[in-house]
Amino acid sequence: MSGRFRDEAIRVVRERASLIEVVSDVVALRRRGRSAVGLCPFHAEKTPSFNVSEDRGFFHCFGCGEHGDVFAFVMKTQSLTFPEAVRRVAQRFGVALPEDDGGPHRSSEPLAAVNAAAATFFRAALAAPTGSRARA
Repeated sequence: MSGRFRDEAIRVVRERASLIEVVSDVVALRRRGRSAVGLCPFHAEKTPSFNVSEDRGFFHCFGCGEHGDVFAFVMKTQSLTFPEAVRRVAQRFGVALPEDDGGPHRSSEPLAAVNAAAATFFRAALAAPTGSRARA
């Protein structure tokens, strides 16, 4: 698995995911108007300053300044990388997530060829009489 996803696939996962549902697994939320509020999971507080806006698709804590979308929340609360968070959210909401094949421009073959050429050059330079100081 390369860990690369097409932007369109990430957008679909973000649109289908319910941020309030994901956050509710960690934070007890109460509706307040068009958003939901609760105690921030990222710092200790007694008065709710953590806001979740399902309409806009982001969360923000006015106490500590943490903010982001559904992927950022999953990354921060579950210590995951971005690709892992995208996979977890997609799996939870039943979204098929095809990975980007990378195409020819992402291939590591040219780098391997360059690396092999450099290794050959440096081996020859080390074996030459001028490489005696490096060998010593």
